[in-house]
Amino acid sequence: MFTFYQRRFTRDALILLGLLGAFMPSSVLITSAAANPVADNIHGLWVDNKDPDRQKFAVMVEDCGSQLCGRLYWLKKPLSASGLPKRDKHNSNEALRDRPLCGLQILTGFQYVSDNTWNAGEIYNPDDGLTFSSTMKLAPEGSLKIRGYVGISLFGKTLEWVRPTEEIARCK
Repeated sequence: MFTFYQRRFTRDALILLGLLGAFMPSSVLITSAAANPVADNIHGLWVDNKDPDRQKFAVMVEDCGSQLCGRLYWLKKPLSASGLPKRDKHNSNEALRDRPLCGLQILTGFQYVSDNTWNAGEIYNPDDGLTFSSTMKLAPEGSLKIRGYVGISLFGKTLEWVRPTEEIARCK
């Protein structure tokens, strides 16, 4: 009787190991695709200029569900002339004009395509209240190239953001 159960257990264990072996390579591939190290390089803090004296803002790029987004993290001049935090005063939607610029989401909907490129996103410019279709690409030297455009990418402008070289405090 012990021998019967022992054989049955051994046979079931071998079947289970065979099934695990068959599924293991595909689960490793799925995990590798989900944890794309290139896609992770884009996360974090970016400033709008290589020269620290010319930097006006910093953006924190992060995951927003299955897409990427970015929020204003730091502003060189966070206060208006009246001494109050700057607001989204140029927004075409009057109901949104009282939103503080600090923490405002200006990058939305970016999806990783391949080759260090994200597309299908939008970039919002609080200086004029306009939103543009956008793509992002990590350049080989480590900068982030963001192209905002209307209609087709040919009619647009490319911004170059870099990693900050100094500690930057989050605006409030």
